[in-house]
Amino acid sequence: MVAYHDLYGCRVDQWQKAADDWVDLARRSSSAAEDIRAQGKKPLDDHWADATGKTAGKRLEDLADRLESGGDIMKGVAMVLDALTHSMGYAQRTLFHAVELAGEHGLSIQDGRAVGAYTGAVPTGPNEILVEASHLEFDILRADIPIGKDPHLVRTWWDGLTPQQQKDLMRADPVTLPDLKGLPPEVGRELRGPDGKIDRVEMVRYALDHWDKKDDLKFDNNCANFTSSALEAGGMQKKFDFWMGPRGDNTWGRESGLGWGWVDQRAYHSRSWAQAKGLHEFLVRNGGEEVTRSDARPGDIIFYEQVAPDPDEPQGEIYHAAVVTSVTPDGAIKLTQHTSSFQNVRLDSRVHVATRNHGEQRVHIVRPHPDWY
Repeated sequence: MVAYHDLYGCRVDQWQKAADDWVDLARRSSSAAEDIRAQGKKPLDDHWADATGKTAGKRLEDLADRLESGGDIMKGVAMVLDALTHSMGYAQRTLFHAVELAGEHGLSIQDGRAVGAYTGAVPTGPNEILVEASHLEFDILRADIPIGKDPHLVRTWWDGLTPQQQKDLMRADPVTLPDLKGLPPEVGRELRGPDGKIDRVEMVRYALDHWDKKDDLKFDNNCANFTSSALEAGGMQKKFDFWMGPRGDNTWGRESGLGWGWVDQRAYHSRSWAQAKGLHEFLVRNGGEEVTRSDARPGDIIFYEQVAPDPDEPQGEIYHAAVVTSVTPDGAIKLTQHTSSFQNVRLDSRVHVATRNHGEQRVHIVRPHPDWY
């Protein structure tokens, strides 16, 4: 195990220098092999054709082959050192960022542990505590992403990650990665959705950008309205009835309306737009699939079903909706929602609160797959 002081004091630049030295040795070895063939073996072949000349030529060719093989081995050593340099640099930069965050909040590090009195702004309620903790966690997650860097550097960074690290980052921060220049095209396609029907990145981006903003038209319980707005931002096309427009039995979407709140809510929005129960029923009825928690990914929709008897929520009815905006490497599902407003908070913590206030809950996670276009 690497201790705090070992990682903090690691000379990552020396690892890189060693890698560069091995690359230089490999280059010299290959150059020597070429010189032996061009200036040694070729003249022998041209001017010394007897058995002695052939023996000497063979020895020179063997030496050139050995130098060439040695160069390949040296290149392999350099590649390993490059990977170690990247990994150590990644870990060390993450550590430096964590230390910096601790210092900003009045903490110091002693024997690898944070000590001192927290001096940052103290959140005033449980909602703010959850949001503040989430923001700190994501600051650390994003610390090593080369935002705004040269595309070649971005590609080198990405290729240096293991497949599991790449998958973890794609699920943890699906909005930052697609904006990087230099990633393989398939990364963006996977993040946005391979079927092209909903852009899951833009859906998540909307949720993260609007979690604490008022909607143009706010419903009494705004969770499904917010979720539908995120789906709309992701490009999910409306489904209207030929005669009834948005008010049909199997419809989803909204029209611009007249600017009168009460009328617009009832005449220009589908029942599935702003009602969690209706949105769940519509999505499942029209191609959506329910997935397990272990399979959840950004762009999925979370629904709460009231299982226990409760005076506030009808038993057996789905009453709340939210957007999955992140799945962290430890498997924690993060949601973003309205009523109440949260950004990237853990599903487990919110279910715990709902269970405490209303009794047993059942969580449904639905992946939209629109089948009407």
